[in-house]
Amino acid sequence: MNTARLSNGASHNDLFRYTSGRWVYNEPLRLAERHLEFDVFALKRIITATFDHPASDIVKFFKLSEGGYNRVFQANFADGKCVIARLPYPSTTPEQYTIASEAATLNYLRLHGICTPDVYAWSSTKENSVGAEYIIMEKLSGTPLGDKWYSMTPKEQYGVMKQIVELETRLMSLKFPACGSIYCQTDLPQEKNIPLSDENAGEFCLGPIAHYSWWHDERSTLNIDRGPFLSSTDIFRAVGDRELAWTKNYAKPRLPYERLYREIYDFSRVSPESHIGNLSDYLHMARCLGFKAGTSLDRPVMRHPDLQLSNILVSDSNEIVGLIDWQHCSILPLGLAAGIPKHFQNYGDPDSEQLKEPQLALPSDYDSLPDSEKICVRETFRKRLIHFLYAAFTKRMDEDHYDPIFDNSVILHQRLFKSAGSPWEGDSITLKADMVRAIQSWSTLSSTDCVGHGKATCSVPPVSYSEQVTRDTLKLDARQKEADVAMEQMQEVLGVDVLGWVPNDAYETAKKQAREMKNKMLEVAGTPSDVTGVQDHFPFDDFDETA
Repeated sequence: MNTARLSNGASHNDLFRYTSGRWVYNEPLRLAERHLEFDVFALKRIITATFDHPASDIVKFFKLSEGGYNRVFQANFADGKCVIARLPYPSTTPEQYTIASEAATLNYLRLHGICTPDVYAWSSTKENSVGAEYIIMEKLSGTPLGDKWYSMTPKEQYGVMKQIVELETRLMSLKFPACGSIYCQTDLPQEKNIPLSDENAGEFCLGPIAHYSWWHDERSTLNIDRGPFLSSTDIFRAVGDRELAWTKNYAKPRLPYERLYREIYDFSRVSPESHIGNLSDYLHMARCLGFKAGTSLDRPVMRHPDLQLSNILVSDSNEIVGLIDWQHCSILPLGLAAGIPKHFQNYGDPDSEQLKEPQLALPSDYDSLPDSEKICVRETFRKRLIHFLYAAFTKRMDEDHYDPIFDNSVILHQRLFKSAGSPWEGDSITLKADMVRAIQSWSTLSSTDCVGHGKATCSVPPVSYSEQVTRDTLKLDARQKEADVAMEQMQEVLGVDVLGWVPNDAYETAKKQAREMKNKMLEVAGTPSDVTGVQDHFPFDDFDETA
């Protein structure tokens, strides 16, 4: 592979490897997942051919950004035009469907007036001159909202939140005949698909869900139903069938992936057999979990798959000019899709959970507080404001969406769907605990909008557990949740995400803090078992993720 220098001084090797951050543990694995070699000159030729330009018209080609699933490059033409090329990492799944669905989704949304990048060219297979999947698209004008968000005034944030909910309301008003992901019909000639029949969507169809959860690891080889789904009951069933098939065929006894769970199980390997039993119980329950046909909860809706600040582009006057990064976009029943986006939530704060209108006046002693406390005060105000504004604007603009956000039955359905669909990594308790809670709240779960309401087969829970099993399950679940909180607190201290990622300039400090944290934990370890737990299972050391 040619490693000549590029116009901005970077070598081709810099284009192939991940350089946007570091991982405090298992870094070689994370880097290997993101290493992608491709023919740079072939990609540039495809970009220029799209506009009938010679390759020499590209005056600058450079890596613009790197995310969890893609590497983004920018090509600048002599006439000032800028074009974006996104290439998924080798670890990104599903192959072929990921790019095919995203390209179709972007084109479909533009037809319906949603401002997304124009797609110029794409390939959903590696069998091309580039040697990798790619999608070439317009670079939208605007600044990522994250670059401005924390310096905005409350009034400015108010205006942006109003626009965000307006955009979501438009998205969720689009009508779909089923649940799945969007494709061009020509990309699914041999597969089950449902044409989109509205006048602007003749070339599009709904096909298999393109979300990675249906394809990662060996799931891509399983002969399972990935949609499109005509009923919400089918989705609840299919997610359980998927995980049951994977667990039966591929799961082996292992230590829990979450290292703070391991002490709970005496640092012993956990057998997948109990999870197989849990999934079988879930599938008995799943026939009662769908939402009644014709209700708002059953209506298929589209939402942005990752509505975070960096994917919202705004103008200098803070007008939203576009939404980017639609990879893995899925259409789901409103009862599963509803909720405040993760990056705008403030759950855990009593004021936010009660939807109290936030008071924006600073406390009387604010000026005398240390700078660190001033930052905490402002951040608390900001989080409360954003949570409240999202809920308030949604109630005003889209009550069909607002109601299920706070509906206990919907919340129970969503928890069951999530825990049943989570890959088994040594945790056999979360799903069982969610089923126990569903049984305890069965009259709430089986509401008037659920298919099971009024049916003899679903008037009582189809699964039951003894009082002893219920107590033991909830006790273990509580211990795991305590471990989750402890892990989140340690991650916050180190400034790392759930995979241990930090910005490059914070890596050495985070590694040092992790070593100090481990040493302090060893100092206070009271028993040989405690010492073993810290020494061999410290959550920020390298470890075998499959063990």
